[in-house]
Amino acid sequence: MTIEELYKAARLRVRKAVADDLDQDVRRVADTAIADLKRIGVSDSWLSEPSDPLIVEAVLSYVKANYSIDTNAYPILSGIYDMNITKIKGDSKYFSAAPDQAKTGGADG
Repeated sequence: MTIEELYKAARLRVRKAVADDLDQDVRRVADTAIADLKRIGVSDSWLSEPSDPLIVEAVLSYVKANYSIDTNAYPILSGIYDMNITKIKGDSKYFSAAPDQAKTGGADG
């Protein structure tokens, strides 16, 4: 999945079927999720072309929780993101180069 495909998936996650000026706002929220994953130590190679389902779901759940905040649903949606982050933190593979990046000498390899 390319980063552009991730942005498109994020737009769909918040039920935006039509591209418009608000797409930049969805991208900003997705970029914030990616920055948070970097903050906890996830290697850039997992984030530059995110194909791992846990990484993708972490970004999409963050977008869903934070894009259009529904005060009733926010605690549940935020909890889903936190659960995904906990799973990522628990697997050391995310803190070194992604396997395909290590083989090809990608950004971190």
